[in-house]
Amino acid sequence: MADNPSSSSDATAPNPDDIARVIVLIYGVLEQTRPFWCYVAVKPSRYQSFLEAQKEGTLNLYEFGSYGEIIISGEGGQPPEEVTIKVAEVYQTDPKRFFEPIDPEAEVAKKMQEYEKKIQDNAT
Repeated sequence: MADNPSSSSDATAPNPDDIARVIVLIYGVLEQTRPFWCYVAVKPSRYQSFLEAQKEGTLNLYEFGSYGEIIISGEGGQPPEEVTIKVAEVYQTDPKRFFEPIDPEAEVAKKMQEYEKKIQDNAT
């Protein structure tokens, strides 16, 4: 789970989609049977439908906007380490956590609490 670098600052009604993203590394095969990888930032509200589309094989990266954002992609079996580090830096998270199992709902709740505390601290 990571901060969303393009989040808005609406203090009245925070929306999880404005606060956080679930960073996912997707693997696939290009038409010519060459492997590729792709980091995506999935909106919390769309995470379950993203997982379903991925499981069903209906995930279309050309029409990914409803799920979130494509961060970066490339050919090969794995992203270069420097790419993983840069993605972690942009989304303010530890790159080692990208490959650990997480509970996205708990992580989003944590980000929401951090956001609300920040708003309260700024109001005082």
